[in-house]
Amino acid sequence: MKSKRNTLIISFLAPLIIVTCYFIYRQFAPFGSSSVMTVDMGQQYIDFFTYFRTTLLHNPGGIFYSFSKALGGDMLGTWSYYLMSPLNLLILLFPLSKLPAVVGVITILKYALAGLTAGYMFIKLRKTTGWTVVAFATCYALMGWMVANQLNTIWVDGVILLPLIYLGLTHILSGGSSKLYIISLAAILMINYYIGWMIAIFVSAYVVVFTLCKAYQTSTSYLKVFLRWLGASLISGALSAWILIPTFYALLKSKSDFSQSPFFFTFEYNPIRMIAKFVNGAFDFTQLPKGTPNIFVGSIVLIMCLYYFFAPSIKKRLKIANGLLLVFLILSMCFEPLDVIWHGLALPVWYPYRFSFIFSFLMILIAFSALQDIFKNGLSWLRFDISLGIIVLGFIYITIAMKKFEFLTVGKLVTGIVFLLLAVLLLFFWNRFPKKTFFPLLLFLLVGAEMGTNLTASLATLGYLDAADYTEFSTLMREASAKTKKMDPGFYRTAATFSRTRNDAMTGNFYGGSVFSSTLETATTNFYNNIGNPSGTYYAVYSNGTVFTDSLLSMKYYFTPRHVKNKVESRRSLNYLTPLTSRPDLVDYSKKAHTSLINIYKNPYALPLGFLSRRQFMFPINNMNETAAYQNQIASQLDPRVGNLFSSIQPAKVTYDNAYAATNFSNSQIRKKDKTEPAGLTLTIPVKKHTSYYMSLGPRMTQNTLTYLVDNKPLQQYRTSAKETLLNFATGTNKNRTVHLQILANVNHAPLENVFLYALDNNKVKQLSTDLKKNSYKVTKYTDRSITGTITSPNDDRTMTTTIPYSKGWSATVDGKNVTPKRWANMFMYINVNKGKHTVKFTYTPVGFKSGLTISLVALIGLIGLCGYQFYRRKKVTDIKSTH
Repeated sequence: MKSKRNTLIISFLAPLIIVTCYFIYRQFAPFGSSSVMTVDMGQQYIDFFTYFRTTLLHNPGGIFYSFSKALGGDMLGTWSYYLMSPLNLLILLFPLSKLPAVVGVITILKYALAGLTAGYMFIKLRKTTGWTVVAFATCYALMGWMVANQLNTIWVDGVILLPLIYLGLTHILSGGSSKLYIISLAAILMINYYIGWMIAIFVSAYVVVFTLCKAYQTSTSYLKVFLRWLGASLISGALSAWILIPTFYALLKSKSDFSQSPFFFTFEYNPIRMIAKFVNGAFDFTQLPKGTPNIFVGSIVLIMCLYYFFAPSIKKRLKIANGLLLVFLILSMCFEPLDVIWHGLALPVWYPYRFSFIFSFLMILIAFSALQDIFKNGLSWLRFDISLGIIVLGFIYITIAMKKFEFLTVGKLVTGIVFLLLAVLLLFFWNRFPKKTFFPLLLFLLVGAEMGTNLTASLATLGYLDAADYTEFSTLMREASAKTKKMDPGFYRTAATFSRTRNDAMTGNFYGGSVFSSTLETATTNFYNNIGNPSGTYYAVYSNGTVFTDSLLSMKYYFTPRHVKNKVESRRSLNYLTPLTSRPDLVDYSKKAHTSLINIYKNPYALPLGFLSRRQFMFPINNMNETAAYQNQIASQLDPRVGNLFSSIQPAKVTYDNAYAATNFSNSQIRKKDKTEPAGLTLTIPVKKHTSYYMSLGPRMTQNTLTYLVDNKPLQQYRTSAKETLLNFATGTNKNRTVHLQILANVNHAPLENVFLYALDNNKVKQLSTDLKKNSYKVTKYTDRSITGTITSPNDDRTMTTTIPYSKGWSATVDGKNVTPKRWANMFMYINVNKGKHTVKFTYTPVGFKSGLTISLVALIGLIGLCGYQFYRRKKVTDIKSTH
């Protein structure tokens, strides 16, 4: 097969066919009822893809900002990490009911495109075509990193573009054009800044090492080549500045705040353990949260990569340069300071060594060079035997230390040895009968079989969601959301007592209170911790609200599961409306409408997005250990006359059952007397009318250790949280009563941490809400990034307080005149207003977007001008030659 075109077509089709066959076998959509949704793909990305479709088709302002991101947050940084892949445009062509199928197709296409770009690179680098190119392209497309990170499809564009970036780099180093390098590097920086950062590190290391080793030929000085590369890199950065600069500012307000934790100059594990990942199928679920790098590349690549460094005909400078790069990458995959640098100065949560695809890429590249050298200069059997001996020693070590590798089985080890032997036999006979033309085809068939086997064995350990888990839930949520919007088209937030993921608001197309995102603002997580709602570095969940926070945060509507008698519908509700939280205090909210499975309740105390309060009371609120006290401070800041909404209470009686009594149950533990029997304590609590009751729970009181019941009825709680949360366990209606709160131990020693009881006076919340609504901000027009409305102030000494999260990206005008928004409660935004009726408009533009866009436009115009000038020069030279 000598045709370049055919080689490229098959390089694309080979991984596509292999992966498609596996998808059909697993019945992944569009080939069955299952899907590729697992872990973050099912819990996070699928919701962002829904948001992607909704934004581009119906709400373009959502590119900059969204109130579906917890209480509101910048979205351009989210786009630059999750949503900029061009293949995502396919989502726009199909209804949401087909989204799991479309994501499956996109996943297959990304495998295929990785094969295509790798094949193109090999053809251009070595001026060769045929089955050998297809084999190595397939190896690259199906390498272990790709399989392990199939669920992280947002990163895979980097694997697709890396061969083009590298090819463009070789053009620069050889004195050729820099266009391919500039365009492909700028593309990955715009598509996914995170993977772009990793590729930029690799490219920089490659240029430095190869320049110092003088491992490439150039007709000019190495300094000039280096400067040309540096200039091309800066142009790429400038072209992508429109998204990189605002993303940088967004990161300063999000997880980068958490990167201040110290790292240690230590090895994270014994580097020799890494070699077990060269075994076929060396992956399982345990490797996702914490494991060694996924670097499987197949037997041929492993043999040829080692042989490269012993081959007598390969230049010493090349061996030294590539060897140094491999050592650098190996150290990066086990030495913590280097690992941190590759991951943007913050150790990753789950999916360790995300840059290891670069190591595999380099191995494949080196192996391809070694095989081409054998074609040209023949095989040195002594050097080959040395390479093979090293591999044998590695397999001996793996066999001896088998128990240390929980992801390996005897079957996987035997499979790996079989493919290794087949690779050796193929190379032996190929070298002996080099003129036989079927050996390249045999190489491809062997590589395809080995990489396909690894794909099947690796993914067999993962469980996947059915497509209906998303499509049914999406249908139910959007139906309820649409009905609510038709009933009330104003600006408000909506919460729910059930959940599929923490990004349900993006799937349901409403303004909610929860989110799971790597670009979540730190201020939001801190605020959620302070008011007693679960939150961490990357998530915030509005599951533990109170009557007061519902009012404050404009949680005007609540979705709850509807009790249905029809068995089919009841089963549907149980399958797709997973309980999130128990909120007895919702009894004061009135039912306004319902869909087939969801009730829609209205909160009569919900405040508007903005309202007047006295200027002198808008001061920052310090973080507090007690969530109820924090809410008291917020209430008193809005209206100092309200007093404390929450008051501490004590149980009338504490009873221990099969547990040792503690002098102070608030910070103790439930220790079982008889470990074979249930144990716990019961708090007897008088409940007054028009009062809601809450219990604070420390972060160690997880759902695995403790269960909560009120009068023998379980309380559903979302318990993953970094700080204390508030549990609503009872509410008083029109008469006094007594409840029995049971805390049951699920383990022999169950911790009780910061367990305190609080009573919330609902009448005070009602009065506070009524007073603040008197001078409310009436929204007349809004999108995600622009809100316009009117407010009337009875005097000059007032401020318009909002629950819009504060950001420097927000600008505000009062009657057309610019005013500077300020921050209150370390979270929200307020502005000063004078007496009279005012039109107030808020507009959001990501910080750094305008400057970044200016830089990108200048770079683009300059690049176009330069290309035009070069074209003019070439045409002029051609015309002069033609006249002579």
